[in-house]
Amino acid sequence: MALCRMDDLMIQARKQGIALGAFECWDSLNIQGIAQAAAKCKTPVIFQATAMEYTPIGGAEALACMVNFYIKRYDIDAALHLDHGNNLEQVDECLKAGFSSVMLDASIMSFEDNARLSAEAAKMAHAYNASCEAELGHVGGGDGGEGTESVLTVPEEAEEFVRRTNVDCLAVAIGTVHGDYKGKPELRLDRLAAIADKVSLPLVLHGGSGTPPELLQEAIRLGIAKINIYTDINKAFLAGIEDARSRLTPSLAGNFYVPVREALIAKTEELIKLFRRGQ
Repeated sequence: MALCRMDDLMIQARKQGIALGAFECWDSLNIQGIAQAAAKCKTPVIFQATAMEYTPIGGAEALACMVNFYIKRYDIDAALHLDHGNNLEQVDECLKAGFSSVMLDASIMSFEDNARLSAEAAKMAHAYNASCEAELGHVGGGDGGEGTESVLTVPEEAEEFVRRTNVDCLAVAIGTVHGDYKGKPELRLDRLAAIADKVSLPLVLHGGSGTPPELLQEAIRLGIAKINIYTDINKAFLAGIEDARSRLTPSLAGNFYVPVREALIAKTEELIKLFRRGQ
C-alpha cells in the first residue's frame, strides 16, 4: 500500500464514527509494532514523529523509508505525519521526504502569526498533495507533564482560523496535556461541541495518553477524528524492556526485543480498538 493523505483517512473515520490513532515513531521496532497492530485490527493508522524522533534514526527520509516498508509488508492504509513541526524548513524537509501530512505548530504565537505560518504550511503541503494540520489554542505539558494548563481553543476564532489558513484538520485545546497528567483529567467537552459546531474539518486531540476512555469516546462522538499517542506506547516499550531484562539475556538481541515488540503491539491494538468502539 502507498501512503494516504491523512485528512482523507480522517474524513472516512468521521463517517464511521471512529477516531484514528496517531502513534509516535522513534525506531524500526516501534514502527513495526504499530503496523502489526493496525493489520490485526484491520484499521488505518497514522505514523507520526517530531524532528526529535526522526533525526537520531537518520532523518525524515530514513523514517519515510521505514514506514513505507512496513505498510507494504502488512498491507495497511496509513499516513505519515510531521508532528509539531517547529518551522517551515522542517515542513519542507518532510514533504520532500515523502510524508503525506505535516504540522507547523505555531500555537504559542499570536493568532495572526499562527494563521500566517499555518497558511504557508498548508500551501506547501498542498503543492505535494499532502495534508496540513494546525493547532489553535495550546495543549500544555511536556517532559514529566510540566505545565498542565492549556489555553483553550475559542470556537469563534477556530472558524476564522480555518477560513484564513486552508488547513485540512485542526488540533484543539480542550484540557488534555502532553505527557502525564498531574491531577484528574478534566476535558471541556462543551467547548469541543461548540468548536465542532463552527468548524467542519476533522478535529485532532493531542495528549491522548492517560485520558480516561470514557472521555476519549465522548470526544470522538463530538468530532475528534485523530488522537495523538506517545506516552502510553513509550511506557509499553519500556515495560517490555523490563520484562526482557528479567528473563532474557541482552547478548541475543533477536530474542531480547521480542517482548518489547509484543508489548507495543498489545498496547497499540488496545488503543485502536478503544478509538473505534462506538463503530
